[in-house]
Amino acid sequence: MATCWSAVKIKEIMIQWNLDRRACAPSSVRLLLFTATLVAVLVSGCGTGRGDDGHNSAGLNQYFLRDVATAEAVKLPVYWLGEEFAVDDLVFRGPYGVEFGTEAEQAQQGVLEMTYLAPLKQGGNTRLKLYLYSKQAWEATKERVTNPALPGVTRSVISVAGRHAELISVPLGTRPVNTLWLLLHLDDVVVVGEAPAGGPMYPGGPDYNPFINNPDLLIQVLEENLRPYPE
Repeated sequence: MATCWSAVKIKEIMIQWNLDRRACAPSSVRLLLFTATLVAVLVSGCGTGRGDDGHNSAGLNQYFLRDVATAEAVKLPVYWLGEEFAVDDLVFRGPYGVEFGTEAEQAQQGVLEMTYLAPLKQGGNTRLKLYLYSKQAWEATKERVTNPALPGVTRSVISVAGRHAELISVPLGTRPVNTLWLLLHLDDVVVVGEAPAGGPMYPGGPDYNPFINNPDLLIQVLEENLRPYPE
């Protein structure tokens, strides 16, 4: 796996360059050699991988791969939405794993988290999160997810690809929908899709997150794209 060289590595080359100035070669020759070395390092470090956003040369995020390995070690079946999918005029790509923090360790407890991002024309991103829970992990957290202590929460029982599912809409403040959750019960895991609101594109307008505007899109994405990893 190739990744971009950090500023620390480049600084090391600069220090070596300063030390080599004591050599007897003419300054023009030393400068030419230094330039060639620096270019070679940058090209070899950034030409094949995508280390600047945590991706490996195969295009998959290294933190996602780390969490998949941990999940598989504890016998947690892994499902995903592929590397990209389209919703209206947006293209969501991923999945991205959690880089650090307690969330980065939760796969050991039977919970796998991944994020898909879609760039917006106005700048920034909107996202869809996907959580996988083992049956045991779900029992420990389902009360928090299914019964948030907030007024105005709505629930509806639905079917996703012929399986029992539940759609939960959570308002907050002036937003009638601040978070949308889709809970899908599979034989071996519970899948939770989470779509957070991004705010209106303009006062009184639709939200930046298309799932907030049309929950049926979230159902459609899971029906069409959810599958065992790495299919």
